[in-house]
Formats: sequence, C-alpha cells, structure tokens
Amino acid sequence: MEIGSKFALLNVSVVDGKGGWPEENKAVIVKDGIIHWIGHMKDYKKEDGVQEVSLDGFYVMPGMIDAHVHLAGGRGDMEYQEMEVIAENKLVRAMRSVYEAQAVLKRGFTSVRDISWNGLYLKRIFGDNTLPGPRVIACGPGLSRTGGHADLYQYTEDYVRENGFWSIIADGPEEIRKAVRRVLREGADQVKIWASGGDNWPNDRSCDVHYSMEEIVMCVEEAHRQEGTFVCAHAENRESISMCVDAGVDTIEHGEDLDEELAVRMAKKGVILVPTLALVVNWHKDFVPTGDAAPKKIRPDVFLHRDVPPSDEDGEFESQRAKESFQLAVEKGVKIALGSDTVYEPLTKCGEYSAREFKALVECGLTVPQAIRAATMGSAEALNMSHKIGTVEVGKEADLLVVRKDPTKSTDVLYNAENIYLTFIKGRLTVEDGRFVW
Repeated sequence: MEIGSKFALLNVSVVDGKGGWPEENKAVIVKDGIIHWIGHMKDYKKEDGVQEVSLDGFYVMPGMIDAHVHLAGGRGDMEYQEMEVIAENKLVRAMRSVYEAQAVLKRGFTSVRDISWNGLYLKRIFGDNTLPGPRVIACGPGLSRTGGHADLYQYTEDYVRENGFWSIIADGPEEIRKAVRRVLREGADQVKIWASGGDNWPNDRSCDVHYSMEEIVMCVEEAHRQEGTFVCAHAENRESISMCVDAGVDTIEHGEDLDEELAVRMAKKGVILVPTLALVVNWHKDFVPTGDAAPKKIRPDVFLHRDVPPSDEDGEFESQRAKESFQLAVEKGVKIALGSDTVYEPLTKCGEYSAREFKALVECGLTVPQAIRAATMGSAEALNMSHKIGTVEVGKEADLLVVRKDPTKSTDVLYNAENIYLTFIKGRLTVEDGRFVW
C-alpha cells in the first residue's frame, strides 16, 4: 500500500491510549506527520489532496512504547551472560542492534527508551530516515559504581572501560558529574543510574544500595541542569527506591520493594514506575532452571562462597513480592509505564519480550485498557515525550497502529503481531503486515 503525507483513516474505531474503550465510526486525518482532525464519520468532510484509506472494522491506537530496553547487540546464554557479550567486537554488536530495534518495531512498538552506547547512534540513523526503525530516546550508557550491577568484574577495568556496552563506571560525586556531562555530550536524552544491585553475581545483590545519597543527588542535579532531561534509576530495594525518590529521579526501574508510604510518596511526586514485570516476576522460572534442567557448568563466580544458590521457594517469594509491590503502586495511584528490560538474545528475544511485558501487566493486575495506557500514554510520559506521542489526539505526531481486532478485549490481540496491519511513525507508513514499507 502506498500512503502519502496527507491521508484520512476512515470508518475506524479509535483507542486513544488514555485507558478507555474504543470509540466507533471515527475518522482520523493526518497531515505532514501530525494528527489534524479526529471526529465521527457523519462529520467528516473530504478534503482535496487528502488520500482516503477505508478501514471499516479496523482499530486505530497509538504506537506502543517500550520504556526500558538495552539494544546492546550481544548474544549470551545464562551460563556466561554478559561475559559473552563483552567479548564480541563492538562493531558487530552495533550492527546487530539495528536488527534488534527493527524487531521491536515489527511488534508494534514505535518508540523505545534505550540504555546502551548503541542507542546514541541508532537515534541518529533512524532520525535521518535512512533506515526504518523506531523512535529512540537514548540514555546512552548508564552510571554504575565500580563492582556494581553494570560492571563486569571478570574483566580488567581498562577492558570494561573500552568495551562495556551499557555502562560508564563512576565513583563519587565528581566522577558522576563528569559521566553525566559525557553522555549528554554524546546526545543522550535521559540519564540512567544503577542505584542498587541486580543479582547478576553474589556481590551484586539486589538488596544492596550501590550509591550514596550524595552521588544520586549529583546525578539528578547535573542531568536536570539540561532542561527536559529525565533521570531513570535502577532501584530494587526499599532503601534505594526511597533515596532516589527523595533525590528527584523521574522514573524508578523495577522497584519491586514498595511499601504504602513509599508508594504514596511516589504518586504525590509524580515519579513513574517501570516495573519490568515479565523479568522480575518470572526470573527464577525463566532464567534460573533447577533440577535436571540446570546447566551442567556454572559461570565462574569467585564470590560464590558468600551466598547459596536461590531455591524455588526463594524465587516464589520474590515473585509474589514483586506482584504485590506493583499492585500497591497501582492502588496508590503511581504512574505506570511499560518497560521490558530486553537485554540480549537468546535470553530476551527482541520484540517478543516487549510484547510479553504487555501481557505481564495484565497478568499482574491491570485491565487491558489500563495496560494499553501504560504501554502508550504512560510510557510516553516516562520518555518525557507525552507532548508529542502516546495518545491519539489532535496536534500529536502520528505514531499509530491500525489493528485488525479490538485491542482492549484481550492482551492476545496485540501480542499476536499478525493482528497489526499498519504501523505509522510520524505519519509515515513504515510497516505493513510485518514487512517494512520504505
């Protein structure tokens, strides 16, 4: 199908992304990438130069947004994880990241927020319209302390500094200041900080706080000097979440250890939660097989003596805690955004894992319309792009999906990419039935 820069989508049902149900018999007029008019078909008037596209029975909704991805271009399994990724050539990883971004787009995600070096450059080539790809809001590499979650302690510090794919190692307020300025110089739209551990190895425990209050405050203050720059914080335990909220971060990533007071404080301050539920709820089942399914060899873990491997009971406890924390956040009015934490294949297949996170939001307590809101309007707010995208409204940029079935009925509709007929980015038809139109 060929669609020009001015077109009208006719006889559609509109799901606006605000959490409601479809509105039937609508027309949506797009001119030069901007939604120009939305109204009932009885009020529609044909305009010269506007191409009419009849879509009787179809649904129009905002493009979905994944607010937490790592388009690192790496390949690794559970035994060695990041060790395999960092061992590969950076250019190979960079080229793979193009495929990864395009795979996410083909699942209906028209924008992503990326934490990796590659995102800084993907945003340029996609923004130049030289290749089809999603809108990329780039954090660049996040800030990790020495020995922190995004460090790779199996390699020398010099090797990690040169070849690391998702972090800058920064210790103390002045190194934090320099690191923030460095990623902004490279074109970052937001800044990521790992405020807690993340259980990649025993000295990287999610129960540990990894930065001091002074360091987190420096990150926030330095990022916020550049107006519109958000700070997103990996924070998995209550103390680190509370510190980040007090320091003024804009989004909490994971955040699976809330209590009522902290949830109320987040809601009052407008701090957005990106819960990455598919990952944190199912980690112990999907990525840490036990019994006969356990790997025959384990990755070298020089600190293994400090902890015993987690049991199934430990995993179930953590899973239930994450669900309850998320439900508490929703109950107290915390804003929710969809973020998958897609990191590298085959662990988290690009595109599929983003769609899986959409399903996880409903499995953990949201209604389907609420999950659509989180995946569109909520994630647009996390990207600090809600003034441009995230809803079907006059004046917004036309990042749109045309869907064959009612997406508010079941998560299966959007999870199945065959139901996505057309995908527009800034009013340009980009994907038709899973194939790029370019």
